[in-house]
Amino acid sequence: MNSYLIESHYDLKVLDMRLLDEHFGTEIYAVDTDTHKFIVKVLPLYFENIDNEGFVTEYLHNHGHKVARFLKSRDGSYAVRTPEYQFTVQEYIAGETLPVNSAPEWVLEKSADYLGKTTLALKDYGELPLRFGKDFFAADTAIRKKQQYISELEKVKKSGDLKTVSIWEEQIRHLERISTFRIDSDRLTYANSHGDFHIGQVIVKDNDITVIDWTSACRLPVCLDVITSYVFASPDCSRGAVDAEGLNRYIRGYTKHFPLTEYDIKTMPYVLYFWHCICNYCPDELAGIAEKYQPIAMLIQNLLNWLYVHVEELSEDLWKYFHRYTNREKHM
Repeated sequence: MNSYLIESHYDLKVLDMRLLDEHFGTEIYAVDTDTHKFIVKVLPLYFENIDNEGFVTEYLHNHGHKVARFLKSRDGSYAVRTPEYQFTVQEYIAGETLPVNSAPEWVLEKSADYLGKTTLALKDYGELPLRFGKDFFAADTAIRKKQQYISELEKVKKSGDLKTVSIWEEQIRHLERISTFRIDSDRLTYANSHGDFHIGQVIVKDNDITVIDWTSACRLPVCLDVITSYVFASPDCSRGAVDAEGLNRYIRGYTKHFPLTEYDIKTMPYVLYFWHCICNYCPDELAGIAEKYQPIAMLIQNLLNWLYVHVEELSEDLWKYFHRYTNREKHM
């Protein structure tokens, strides 16, 4: 990526640019210009509809939500495509990003409130791309993944790497576990949402938050965004164990703005477990994860091991909290 490409497509004079991060083929730059500071995100061409992020964030901005707005290029689009890659230019949001499982209580409260309000606002946006549709949470999905992992395990066994063998075997046990789940997608509440809401997407400044990176904005079971954002943020989940009481408070903060059904709430631990088993890092990727993403990978592994034993218990606890809270509301 070079400054000429930016200047040739935007009315900007680049003074300085530096690489902030790179992962999975994506590069992120901080760019100082003659007017403001911006973030330039460079993505491979196989990412589709990346200009959707510009439309979503502009919609949310116009409805009073704090987001990083995108600049339109000279031809009026939110994304520029070249023969080699594509890129976007967005506002730089000053502040700090908190490490995994380090959010103070006020950030958790703001996070639940923000997520609920933006899900409500996006209700009238129009349909975003669907993720985790009806076939995703099926037993066949887990079984196919398990068979793939068994084939990989046989190759690893021949290498004699016992540590890696144990990781593959652990992942296969998780896939066997989730293949017994019966998640009824028709009963889950699907809605437009962030799609990848976690603490790494939250910029904190002056007792307020701004949520960034709406690249994954989609229509999905919203209980997944709710429980994921809590588990990655709360200090009480740092060892992978999910604090049901804290999660219940978080859910209540969210549902002040957007409703979840009883089925959403009692099923969200199963949805979280299933999703991480299918979409988690493959065992052969764990050794090569960049240092900054290692805490996330470790949290996910600890979370999966905890859910293996406690998923039913967590579901039951959330169901009890739901009924206790709703009964209290009826008598107020």
